[in-house]
Amino acid sequence: MFIVHFKLHKRAVLAAALLIITTLTLAFVLPGCQSVSDQPIAAETEEQRLTYLADLGWQVEPQPLETLDLQLPSPLGDEWADYALLQEQQSLPFSQFAGQTVRRYTYKVTNFPNVEKGVQVNLYVCSGQLIGGDVISTGKDGFQQGLAFPK
Repeated sequence: MFIVHFKLHKRAVLAAALLIITTLTLAFVLPGCQSVSDQPIAAETEEQRLTYLADLGWQVEPQPLETLDLQLPSPLGDEWADYALLQEQQSLPFSQFAGQTVRRYTYKVTNFPNVEKGVQVNLYVCSGQLIGGDVISTGKDGFQQGLAFPK
């Protein structure tokens, strides 16, 4: 039989515990989204997202068609340039979240003028803050626009 005897010192145990706590804290805090807006738009709950869309004039199905977690590339790159510009024009901080994991909620729009079906709205959320969004038509004459309701 083989017996191993360890002698632990209080300082070593304390240092190891501190190292583990620090590592776990950094693992959860650093990759998360950080608020970069002075007045972020709350979008953490379904109610907040639906109220925001209703305030803009949109009528949507109450349950998302899709909820998707995705990591934005860092840097965003040329393929994201037009989308990043659209978000900047809406005063949404999408580009500032490059490299972070975000959640996209896609809702079916039921009141787009002169388009009966195939219109969806996407909301990009990070740590409960709206960071981007767009309205798209998936039909034959597809389009993409900002979140403002058409006049």
